[in-house]
Amino acid sequence: MSQLQVSQESASAAASVAPVIDATQVAEFGVSLIVVIAAILLVGWLYSRLRVGSGRGGDQINVVASRPLGPKERLLVVEVAGQQLLVGMTASQLQTLHVFEAPVIKAGKTAPDNGFAGRLRTALREIGK
Repeated sequence: MSQLQVSQESASAAASVAPVIDATQVAEFGVSLIVVIAAILLVGWLYSRLRVGSGRGGDQINVVASRPLGPKERLLVVEVAGQQLLVGMTASQLQTLHVFEAPVIKAGKTAPDNGFAGRLRTALREIGK
């Protein structure tokens, strides 16, 4: 037996053993992939809607405005029971800086955010409505 015949026989044997993928298997794979992705998106949407353990019931405390001062420092205007407070926040502490007699910023009417982060935040709020 020549080497050519041996290589032809092994090639034909390998060709007969190679798996064949037909259109129905590709379609089943595609449908399964779409179902898994849809399930992941549905779970994410449900989680954002339900907010398990977030305590959304009262909304007694609202952050009316926020201004970053550094990587871990920021100023916050917080509204509690109708009164607004200026609060300094660092990585290790919070401190009340001033208590306003009258509201200085209307709740929900903050300055428009510029840049990608602001636009993304606005788009996510619109989707959540």
